[in-house]
Amino acid sequence: MRKLFRRNYAVLGFLVALLSGCSSWHHVAIVSHGADLGNESSDSPPPSAGPDSSVSVPKPEAPPPIVSQPTISENPPLKMGSGITAQSADDSLLPWKLEDVFFDYDQYSIERETVPTLMQNAQVLLKRYPTREVLIEGHCDERGTEEYNLVLGERRAMAVKNYLVDLGVTASSIRVLSLGKHEPFCLQSTLRCFQQNRRAHFVLK
Repeated sequence: MRKLFRRNYAVLGFLVALLSGCSSWHHVAIVSHGADLGNESSDSPPPSAGPDSSVSVPKPEAPPPIVSQPTISENPPLKMGSGITAQSADDSLLPWKLEDVFFDYDQYSIERETVPTLMQNAQVLLKRYPTREVLIEGHCDERGTEEYNLVLGERRAMAVKNYLVDLGVTASSIRVLSLGKHEPFCLQSTLRCFQQNRRAHFVLK
């Protein structure tokens, strides 16, 4: 009897332990489900389902179209004038008139601005009047003494003659004459007139 009681007691204890274990496992499962339910009711956003559920980012604005600006030529086209026709291969473009050459106040040196005029005059003498003689008159404005202006006028005429000779004009076909301030081109006592009177004038013979 005692052995049978002990055996039954042992079986009973095993069943109690087994039932206790199942109860503990069931309790753990309930707690676990309750925790899952609590997470679903929280304010945290649901997990992302994939790339399509991501927040769209606005695309950057497209740059404005490039508008081409008109190009400005750094070297404007040359105009026909002194120095241009003198170098032309077509002699028909050469003028028939010799242009005056002007000087700065109290100066007789050839300025850069007068070089195109002298080049053109040299071509006119060589192409239009190869057998003619030319007289170069040296003029001054009214300021200064008569003697000083006569010397200055002669130096201006000689400077022009020497330049023409360097360009190929025959020296024997050129004569010089200083008129000083005796035959002014402009008769007013202004700086503008003074500038016009300081010149070398050409006379064909």
